[in-house]
Amino acid sequence: MTKADLMKLVGKKVFVYFKDGERGICGTLGYVDEFSAKHDYRKPNYFYIGHTSFKVSHVRKLAESEGAE
Repeated sequence: MTKADLMKLVGKKVFVYFKDGERGICGTLGYVDEFSAKHDYRKPNYFYIGHTSFKVSHVRKLAESEGAE
């Protein structure tokens, strides 16, 4: 998994499974390009779904969701 792979899916609904193996989340993928109110003051260069922020290195598997939100 590379950053470019995830960047292609920003703004789309995805399933993300993490390397810790205990959880997976579903939602619209976002990316923090700067530390600002626009991104609720999250750390730059992190991806997020809802309130969960993560780096590419945390992702084990990612799949685009089929269907509406």
